[in-house]
Amino acid sequence: MSRARQTIYGTLLLAMPLACASAIPQPSAADAARGGAMFPELTLAQLQQGRQLYVSRCGSCHVLKRPGDVPSDHWQAEVTKMRTKNGVKLSDQEAQAIVRYLVVAATAG
Repeated sequence: MSRARQTIYGTLLLAMPLACASAIPQPSAADAARGGAMFPELTLAQLQQGRQLYVSRCGSCHVLKRPGDVPSDHWQAEVTKMRTKNGVKLSDQEAQAIVRYLVVAATAG
């Protein structure tokens, strides 16, 4: 394979997670307010952190699912499965942030 073709493929591979990330909704103040009913004291900053972790950590290995593509009550099991069966290294706090973001985003109208 030519050097130019390798560079093009490499650039495309690096851009794919960014393209997928644009389909993942940014949390809003309304999301934080709605999510507070499920997770008391939830903040917009926490939802933003959960999204950032989802995009950077999960999106580095596979195409991301849109939050609404999975029922909100299944996201905890999805993240747990990735950690236990697939060996994804996430701290409990990181996993919690990702799950909270996904659950709240999945319930958006």
